[in-house]
Amino acid sequence: MPHFSTENSYITVPSEFIKNKLPAANPTFVKVYFYLAMLAAEGADCEYLDAAQTLGILESDLMAAVSYWEEHDELIKTEDGIIFPGIHGAERDVPVPAAKTESAPHNIKNIGEIINGDPELSNMFMLAQEILGKTITERDMETIYWFCTDLQMPPEVVLMLLEYCVSKGKNRMSYIEKVAVSWNEMHLNTLDRAAEYIQNEEKKTGFLYSIRKVMGISDRSLSQIEEKYLNKWHDEMDMSEEMIALAYEYCIIQTAKLSFPYMDKIISRWAADGITTVTQAEEDNRKFKNRTRRQETAFADSKYDQQDLEMLSRKG
Repeated sequence: MPHFSTENSYITVPSEFIKNKLPAANPTFVKVYFYLAMLAAEGADCEYLDAAQTLGILESDLMAAVSYWEEHDELIKTEDGIIFPGIHGAERDVPVPAAKTESAPHNIKNIGEIINGDPELSNMFMLAQEILGKTITERDMETIYWFCTDLQMPPEVVLMLLEYCVSKGKNRMSYIEKVAVSWNEMHLNTLDRAAEYIQNEEKKTGFLYSIRKVMGISDRSLSQIEEKYLNKWHDEMDMSEEMIALAYEYCIIQTAKLSFPYMDKIISRWAADGITTVTQAEEDNRKFKNRTRRQETAFADSKYDQQDLEMLSRKG
């Protein structure tokens, strides 16, 4: 179940958010933002569908709002839920590690001297500047240095973090800082863990994108229930994208619309029968059609024979 988290038990919204971001946002997106932020402040676990029903909107609308606010650097969606690292207010009664509750400090004394005095750090900042494609300001230096100290990220993990954010089209330090905090909470502080996370995210994103394209879903995000079906077919049943696409094709032929429950019946039967390739599935479909035709023919013949008997009995 998705978990919502921030650093405080109640929220206060920065005036910059109200002034610059709230007016341009869809009213439904604003409603979703504040409701999910409230869940985060309470450290709640809540299904996206339940949240949508509470707000009286479709789950797809809620997920569209989540995507919108993530795009505008106001939250981070992870596999476990949603993080609101930028919201501030009163601290919770339960203490949390400083790395999770504090933003990057600034005005670090002699940051330039600290970097120049450490060859590994100096090399990291040189590469970081190349990755970001821009001159790193002193404030950026302080933030990245904080990744290494307070978030305990080795320089090579910091560089991987920067490459990951840039690959998503994000090179603003405010966004990178939020992702760094989420990586810290997921304990992605080694190259292997970070690389595995990125690989899994890329696979998941690529798979979901391909399936959305096959199904013609381009104007909305997948709902949580739809993603559950896809993950079930792909991860639990080990069905390829081609198999899921074929199930979609059969679904459209039979129902003339997209139906995840109908597709689930097809794919679940394939899994139970050990059908794992498109060739096997198409052969299974041909056999099914042949059986259906034979049954229809047999039924028609038996009906015809019954009519003959009735006619004979009448003549007698």
